[in-house]
Amino acid sequence: MIEKRERNSNIELYRIIVMLLIVMHHYVVNSGLLDEMFKTPLAPESVFLYLFGMWGKTGINCFVLITGYFMCKSSISLRKFVKLLLQIELYNILFGCIFLYTGHISLSVSSLIQIVNPIPSVNTGFTSCFLLFYLFIPFLNILLNNLSKSQHLLLVILCLGIYTILGTVPWISVTLNYITWFCILYVVASYIRLYGIWRGEDKMFWGGRLSS
Repeated sequence: MIEKRERNSNIELYRIIVMLLIVMHHYVVNSGLLDEMFKTPLAPESVFLYLFGMWGKTGINCFVLITGYFMCKSSISLRKFVKLLLQIELYNILFGCIFLYTGHISLSVSSLIQIVNPIPSVNTGFTSCFLLFYLFIPFLNILLNNLSKSQHLLLVILCLGIYTILGTVPWISVTLNYITWFCILYVVASYIRLYGIWRGEDKMFWGGRLSS
């Protein structure tokens, strides 16, 4: 008999809210509203739109935390990676064809390569970096599952200290790379899943029980 996996309502609600925040961000950033907002930045409408669309990076962080929360107790197989890659390619080709048909991009060898290439940039492009980050998960799991609780906590403090505390010092330059940052978020989320924050081992920090 196949055991049915219990869904965590807290995480599902969290995921829905995050998706809405990302949609709000893309609506403001990609709709042409920014040009008008820059002209009158203190106008009530501009202030509202700034607040409405400010959650893009927050949403990315939240989704990677969800990934770390679940994947730290799962295994990554070649089949899972290929499935993710094919999903990305499907949407790339689908929207690429729409853009070609509507004339937003012209038909050329370079545009076709751009459409089918799943990794156009290893810098700040979320999809490209998340795909490459996915390959690190098996190695991260080996590392994290062989750390004690105190070692894991020290690793969290070290990672966040470099990217947050040092990043606030004016004379120290800390350059953000999505792949590295995703690995740090994975370390944080896995600690929450394995040990929690201010809880016993069977409860999350906001009081809900962990699902298997």
